[in-house]
Amino acid sequence: MRISSCLYGFVAHGAVFLFTGGCMLLAMAASLPFVFLLDWLPDIVFTAGAILTLLCSYAYVWFWAVRFAYNQKMRLFEVQLGSFVVLALMISLFLLDGSSMKDIMMNWDDTGCAFVPPAFTFLCLSYALVLLPVYQSKLWRLILPNGVRMKDLFHVFGNLMLIMVLLIGATLLFLSL
Repeated sequence: MRISSCLYGFVAHGAVFLFTGGCMLLAMAASLPFVFLLDWLPDIVFTAGAILTLLCSYAYVWFWAVRFAYNQKMRLFEVQLGSFVVLALMISLFLLDGSSMKDIMMNWDDTGCAFVPPAFTFLCLSYALVLLPVYQSKLWRLILPNGVRMKDLFHVFGNLMLIMVLLIGATLLFLSL
């Protein structure tokens, strides 16, 4: 096991997280004129657009990070382990005060980081625990050895969206219990 690959995964995930947050802030600023012009649309349209922008920027930056790791002959498992550590640390920050996972997921009234409820942030981080290794593995095995073809990239992104919809459904089922 090479520490450099794990460290790369750790640093890359931190950079991807910051880049995605910056993209989200830019998307919010860019959407302001549309919100005022299209005020008659329900808020869910703008929320879905923001979530799609968040997911697209996250997937795009991870594509470049995994491609760099592939070209540097790093091992996928070690890169995934380093990126997993960052996610585990961020999720553990929610659990430090002794709150249960159900209490955190029910906390939609509080405003947390960047005007987002803590439940939404926690769920996004939890979804990333599942989505990120799948996405990295699919990129590593499908796209990178064969060259980058847009058809394959959209196929991988479609799989990512399908898994996310299934996770959202499971979460809604859990919240209704």
